[in-house]
Amino acid sequence: MLETIKVSDLCERFDAKLVHFGYSADSLRRFRKVFKEFTEFSEEAFYSQKLGTEFLLDRLQRTGGFVTAGPNAKNDMYYLRAVRSLAEFYYYGTVFRRHDFKGAIVWPEEFRDGIESFLESLITAGRARHYVRNCSTLIKDFLLYLEAVGIFSPKDISSSHLSGFISTLVGFAPVTVSSRISSLRVYLRHLYLESFINEPLADMLPRTYQFARTKLPTVWTADETKKILHAVDLGNPCGKRDYAMILLTMRLGLRVGDVRNLKLKDIDWKAKQITIIQGKTRERLTLPLPEDAGWAIIDYLKTGRPVTDCPNVFVRNTPPFDEFTDSNNLHGMITRVIAKADIPPEKKKNVGMHTLRHSLATNLLQSQVDVPIISDILGHVDPGTAKHYLRVDISQLRLCALNIREVTGCEE
Repeated sequence: MLETIKVSDLCERFDAKLVHFGYSADSLRRFRKVFKEFTEFSEEAFYSQKLGTEFLLDRLQRTGGFVTAGPNAKNDMYYLRAVRSLAEFYYYGTVFRRHDFKGAIVWPEEFRDGIESFLESLITAGRARHYVRNCSTLIKDFLLYLEAVGIFSPKDISSSHLSGFISTLVGFAPVTVSSRISSLRVYLRHLYLESFINEPLADMLPRTYQFARTKLPTVWTADETKKILHAVDLGNPCGKRDYAMILLTMRLGLRVGDVRNLKLKDIDWKAKQITIIQGKTRERLTLPLPEDAGWAIIDYLKTGRPVTDCPNVFVRNTPPFDEFTDSNNLHGMITRVIAKADIPPEKKKNVGMHTLRHSLATNLLQSQVDVPIISDILGHVDPGTAKHYLRVDISQLRLCALNIREVTGCEE
């Protein structure tokens, strides 16, 4: 059973944690407004997630709903954010920040051994860091749901609890739902095989299927890639870093995680090549270091990179100057650059660093490079993965077009 604590005391502890993590004065003011109202609502009652939900419902009824647009939208957002964050703090003893949480989660005692042995098994099996992180996040959300319905031990989980949790995934993209159910199945199977639960709950989860990709990847032309590079501001340290990261992705097709986690020791300057262990596949990959990308890295290391002991080539430009977190996909960086680039507005929507990788693959394909070679360059374990880019090679697709007159026998 979790600690029994009054709402006022929990809010006070959480407030101190926010201060410790350096939250801005504006964020603290908004959090404290919610804490004050929640404390008054609780009337010195002990905290529970149910009480937090009742507080939100009460405010919803009094105000007629939460505002999602306009000048008051941010205030209303903090009611939802503060109550959820307070629940996470109560349950796990820490503050989860969207991009830079790197602390160890203190799992509830009844679940701790099963979760830690499960995550350790994933690491031992060589699963990618992002997969382990996603499983950890899924378990965190699952335990929050279980706590809300009064379940505090893995042996008390039933099929109805699985159905209830899955119902909370309504609204997520199909691929996200499929991925979360798959991760939950792996976790529950581990609990059963290691005797942390008595029933094979994994077999009670619905089967989901991730269909083949149906969306065409965004592809940048050679002229557009030049405009993207030209849009980077090289007059400041942050711009020098971003320019080097974008060039590496454009020229070598590296995944975001591999660029983000590139180490100084991974670069062989004499041989002019980069050797990494890919985060996704755990396979070794050696690629030549293009001249322009190499000089961009040198410029960043000499005149842009903060003084730090971090082994990564690219670090954050704000103290403590350490590496990017695993959850940072550099989306904000690339979208800011593309927004400034002189390219059609319709191509600036829903883009990310991965579009640079797509573009390299497509351009190689259009240059008559064999698919197996493209797979080797991109670090694919399955050479067939590169066939995804065949769909955007328009010049080659035209060669496959049907001659309607010949097929149907119609005359004009």
